[in-house]
Amino acid sequence: MRRMAQQLLHDKALADDAVQETLTRLWSKRRKLGKTDDPQGYSLRALRNHCIDLLRKQRPTVDPDTLADSLADNTEAEEAESRYQRLEQAIATLTPLQQQLINLKYMEGHSTREIAALTGLTPSNIDTIMSRTYALLKQKMQ
Repeated sequence: MRRMAQQLLHDKALADDAVQETLTRLWSKRRKLGKTDDPQGYSLRALRNHCIDLLRKQRPTVDPDTLADSLADNTEAEEAESRYQRLEQAIATLTPLQQQLINLKYMEGHSTREIAALTGLTPSNIDTIMSRTYALLKQKMQ
């Protein structure tokens, strides 16, 4: 019984207390225990249930301040998600070339020179298009 309690509770002293408490409870119900078909299984089940009760009691309670902080974090996450959705909508209104350049630069991580090689545009042309694209996105995000 002690080994089982230690496996469940991961604390020798607490496991010893759990075994002692379970044996005390079983002793008070010794007449019922004699009528069971499997007294050993009944005893182990009683110990397991007692260990589970102890583990449930050890669960940390939620501090109201911590809960308020986590709710504030959720609000910030929702705001970030909202901004992301607005950005996706704004990008969807761009021309196909502007969308392609945004995709190559920010989604695939290419440099301006690599984008120039892929698209056939000059680096200065790409910089001009990207500058105008940024201005449009900024305007649409406000």
